[in-house]
Amino acid sequence: MPSPISPPTPSPCPDPQRPKRISTWQLALLSTGSMIGSGWLFSPFYGLQAAGGAVLLAWVLAAALSLVVSLSFARMCGAFPVVGGTYRLLGITHPRSTANVFLILGWLSYVVFLPLEAQSVVQYLAFWWPGLVRHLGAGEVQLSWSGLGVGVLLILGITWFNTLHITRVAQANAWVSVWKVLVPLLVALAVIVVHGRREHFAAHWDTGPLALEPAMLAVIGSGLAFAFAGFQNGLILANQVRDPRRSLPFSLYLPLLLGLLLYMLLSSSFMATLPAGLAELGGAAAPLLGLVSLLGLGLLTPLLLADAVVAPMGTANVFVAVTARILYACGYELRPGGRLTRLNRHGSPVFALWINAAVGLLFLLPFPTWRQLVGFLSSMVVFAYLAGPVSLLVLSRPGSRGAIGLRGSLRARVVGVAGFLCSTWLVYWGGRHNLGWLLLALVLAVALHGWLEGRGAGLRRDLRANAYLVGFVAALCALSWARHLGWLGFPWDNLAAALLGLLACAGFVRARLGDAQIEAQVQRLGEERRNDLMASAPA
Repeated sequence: MPSPISPPTPSPCPDPQRPKRISTWQLALLSTGSMIGSGWLFSPFYGLQAAGGAVLLAWVLAAALSLVVSLSFARMCGAFPVVGGTYRLLGITHPRSTANVFLILGWLSYVVFLPLEAQSVVQYLAFWWPGLVRHLGAGEVQLSWSGLGVGVLLILGITWFNTLHITRVAQANAWVSVWKVLVPLLVALAVIVVHGRREHFAAHWDTGPLALEPAMLAVIGSGLAFAFAGFQNGLILANQVRDPRRSLPFSLYLPLLLGLLLYMLLSSSFMATLPAGLAELGGAAAPLLGLVSLLGLGLLTPLLLADAVVAPMGTANVFVAVTARILYACGYELRPGGRLTRLNRHGSPVFALWINAAVGLLFLLPFPTWRQLVGFLSSMVVFAYLAGPVSLLVLSRPGSRGAIGLRGSLRARVVGVAGFLCSTWLVYWGGRHNLGWLLLALVLAVALHGWLEGRGAGLRRDLRANAYLVGFVAALCALSWARHLGWLGFPWDNLAAALLGLLACAGFVRARLGDAQIEAQVQRLGEERRNDLMASAPA
């Protein structure tokens, strides 16, 4: 009779020099810092444009849904603290093709963060050096050739810094994160206290404080969900944390609460100082700098400009570290012993780092504006959220052997179903265009994996095995088109999306591996954990 499944337990480090791990506070600050990047510079203003006073409700929705999804991740990654974290959870419970497709999509969604943050820095620098951008009209800008050159230098410099030991990255980020929290709070409070007007706030509030549909659409379309996406980063670094079970939940909840407070204050600063319509900032490439200049708060301009560079650079620094470890995990799953799994003397996946930099450079060209990049990115990120709830549901289902001590826990199943529904809504709110791009990316990822695994036969096998995933995204895309054409209105379209989510969730759980296969995967991850050279690298 097979033995009960149990989570991998770390063994003594094979290196005689004790490794230096990331502490609980460093991990929390890594997640906090990665949530306060370019999002705080743009999303509060773009969200207000899209939803009016309902932007405050949109922030609450984005934080609440992210929190529900994070509950699944916290439980799973605490039990299985392996490199790649959230994006390897399906490798425990589902066939190789499905698990690797999610790993590929997770990597693709993260590799865009570095060029996105670099572009944000250049766009704000253009407030003083206008030649770095070209104005397209309607408030949109794109990088000029000189702006692209600055963006390239930023990408290369941050990548080089991440070839050092991860604890140095974490130490540098800790102080930057404190700065990144304090400056936006100071700016928002100063703007509200000095120039806030009750009548302006009331005018925006009257445009729809409880307008649920605009708030939902703003969550993805204006980058609100993107602003909270950094909550996963502590989970992906789980294999290099001192005490994963204690540190990982703390690294989720504190950043979400701080982020919610900060973003609501920033949106309120626009609402309290600008008349409804926002005509004054309609063409601003740097909304907060435009607001500060409009209000005559010149003393805040140097501070804000400095943070407009520091905040995205700090966020990019964290995402570079995390993205490299996702690609490193891809190497573990797809080509064990290959170049992607090579580490330098600091224990950093140097080959993966430079591959990510090369791919990131490409994203500066086809998606020239911040809004275009963030819309594509948000849909990819929230789709990858599905992995955590599904894995939790499989390991807590009735009759399971209690892989992580759940033994059919009703609470765990409720968290799993709620997390899957929240992820479904986030994916659906991306809109028909982003859903179309997501569907294309999913099909290409499935086809690429199948071809690499077995040429034509592998391609057909993987397409059959993941047909329910492709069908799920295609159905959401069709539903979004039906809403656009007026065939199905609010809130019935969201109820239909929830029904599709429940059906997809049932199909996802049914596609699991057998108990014996799950046990084998747990044992494999346990062996990987015991021999993890990245976790045992000396500082």
